[in-house]
Amino acid sequence: MTVRLVALAACAVLAAGCSPRDDSIDPSGAEEVPADIQPQPLTADHVANLIAADGARHTVLVLTGPADPTGFDKVLQGISTGAPDWLALVPSIQPATDGVPAGNLQDALATALTHNAPGVLALMPDYASPSFVCASTTRPEARRLAGRAAVETVTDPALRSARTECLAEFDGAAR
Repeated sequence: MTVRLVALAACAVLAAGCSPRDDSIDPSGAEEVPADIQPQPLTADHVANLIAADGARHTVLVLTGPADPTGFDKVLQGISTGAPDWLALVPSIQPATDGVPAGNLQDALATALTHNAPGVLALMPDYASPSFVCASTTRPEARRLAGRAAVETVTDPALRSARTECLAEFDGAAR
């Protein structure tokens, strides 16, 4: 009988020593996020997928809401680069914005104008307001001049009307 108890005790010790650790239970109740899992940056493709799945208005509400109040700022930063994939989102996003987000979108387009004038001019007048994007008095003078210089280089005949209107707005803002 003693041999059986010793053997049983030995098995119990071995089983306890070989069992995997249970690190999933945190006595504080907080869940740990593994260090190798980092939040992914918001991409234009991700936003396009959100719009396709949930609609532009819902996507804008989520990106400006309490769950991620800086989400729309990330979208605006992307649009500010003038990258074609970000500018392609504007026709969906612009009608779904109003108030401060709408003004911030137009400001992002004003910045994008310095990086991709043809891309921004292609959005005028339906999604980019020439009077704001080209003539905003809230922008620093250097950025306004860089935007004007970028617009002056556009030679695409399809953008001639938007180019002319934008230059007229720049000239009006300079007065």
